[in-house]
Amino acid sequence: MDFNFSRSIELTSGEIDLLAVGETVVDLISVEESGSFAGAENFRRYFGGSPANITMNLANLGRKTALISRVGSDGLGKYLISRLKERGVDVSGISRDEKSNTTLILVTRSQESPEFLAYRGADTNLSPKQISAARISKARVIHLSGFALTIPRGRQTIEKVIKIAREQNKILSLDPNYRPQLWQGGEIGPEYIKNMLAEIDIVKPSLDDASFFFGERSREAYINKFHEAGAGLVILTLGADGLLASTGESQQYLPSLAGEVVDTTGAGDAFWSGFYAGILQQKNLLTALKLGSAAAAEVLKQTGALVNMPPTGELLIKYDIN
Repeated sequence: MDFNFSRSIELTSGEIDLLAVGETVVDLISVEESGSFAGAENFRRYFGGSPANITMNLANLGRKTALISRVGSDGLGKYLISRLKERGVDVSGISRDEKSNTTLILVTRSQESPEFLAYRGADTNLSPKQISAARISKARVIHLSGFALTIPRGRQTIEKVIKIAREQNKILSLDPNYRPQLWQGGEIGPEYIKNMLAEIDIVKPSLDDASFFFGERSREAYINKFHEAGAGLVILTLGADGLLASTGESQQYLPSLAGEVVDTTGAGDAFWSGFYAGILQQKNLLTALKLGSAAAAEVLKQTGALVNMPPTGELLIKYDIN
């Protein structure tokens, strides 16, 4: 796949704009801003899970989305599925697990990098049996979660998705979101993900991700390493400093558009949502990246990953995106 900042990305046809594969969880986020769990006393329930957040946000922006995931057969799983249905997300790919609880993630509310604790359940049982060529063929873009890669069964599931999607010439995106403490067989994590990159069209690592994979290097060196591993478009997020994107032929720096930061939870998911909305509307790549930054700025002003997102037309005007 060739990428160019001045051109739109060529997509296959399909009745579903985006199919995401990965976790759907309940986030319990501290009410008070706290640097650690030691100082966090009160928590509030929020819808969570990066792939699920992206499908919800993108549906809110007027696109058709679907999710392959797994939740428990408990009340929390029912809550998550009902929220997805409310937004119009196709939930036919979500399985209810009879033996495991819905996964819970505790998060500290923070203006920087929040702490988190994972009490995992049904997400660890995501299965290759939930994947079919027919389901993937309906989607224009496939989004993959690094969270799902942390367990052997999840890796098998994602590998099946990649194989089918490559055969169908689908765009594949990966958010590595590397958390070494979650990996079963943690020592293999960085090498496993680096070996995946040759099959990935779009990857969005953070500086922390890049450091885990390639050690301490400059931003430009990180970009080069991802391209050398085979990634097509690399979007290196820089926190408050914005992002650096690279097509392999050229690079583009974009500063953060955030004017107010209340909570960083879900900002990366919002970026994906705005970015996908742009490429699905056949905006050029640079405009899509700016839309992603604008969507992230909107989420940073609110608590929780799932918030009210203005339509893309309003984002274009509000953030003066050409």
